[in-house]
Formats: sequence, structure tokens, C-alpha cells
Amino acid sequence: MTVPHYSVSLHSNPHMPKKPSRVGEPVQVYLNDRDRALLDKLSDRAALPRSEILRAALRRLAADLPGATNAGTALPALIGALDGVADVPADLAARHDEYLYAMPAATHKVAERRVAERKVAERKVAERKVRRSRK
Repeated sequence: MTVPHYSVSLHSNPHMPKKPSRVGEPVQVYLNDRDRALLDKLSDRAALPRSEILRAALRRLAADLPGATNAGTALPALIGALDGVADVPADLAARHDEYLYAMPAATHKVAERRVAERKVAERKVAERKVRRSRK
């Protein structure tokens, strides 16, 4: 059984002289019954020509694919990417750079010591402020 295809032509007669146009290169797409019905339904619902529906779908697909050039387009693909993975560290969110760049253990110790020293210094400053306010 052969499946009928519909031709959606987005260009005029190729033997006619070309007119200046805002639309670029013409494209011809073959659709089966189901896809043609879907295209017609979308065109009717959106009150847009079929060609504009196809352009919008093409742009949306390009934006949703990995490696898209728009900022933030990869985020939906990353959300939940590690759900169900058994060996994900519990502190991955807090220490993501350390895991990502595989800092050596010595670097971790230095970083932890600096954080501890900073907290001690901040506590001392806070204590001085309290003593000054009591005078």
C-alpha cells in the first residue's frame, strides 16, 4: 500500500522571473496525511500561513537542540539529567567546580582552611563591633 503524500510548495514557478522577496530560498516538503492534517490544524488555530508554521517549527527545533546558540537553551536538557544515577555525590551542587575541574585533595584542604580562617576573622570583627557598641 502506498501512502499518499501532499506537496507543500513554498515557491512560485521556477521558470518565471524572480521577484525581490523577503523570503529566502524556496523549499518543497512532502507530508503524509497525518502531518498534513496537523499542519492545516496548526495553521487554522494560529491564523498563520502554513509556511510560517513551518518556519516557526524549524526555529523552535533549532533552539531546542543541544549546542544551540541562544543563551540558556541547554538548561532544560540538564534539569534532571542525573536523576536516578547512583554515584552522584550528595554535595555536587555545593562543590560543582571541584568535581568539574577535579581539584586535587591538597587544593581542597587549602580552600577549606581559607574558608575557616575567613569565618574566624568575620567572627572577630563582629565581636569587636559588639564590644564597641557596649561602651
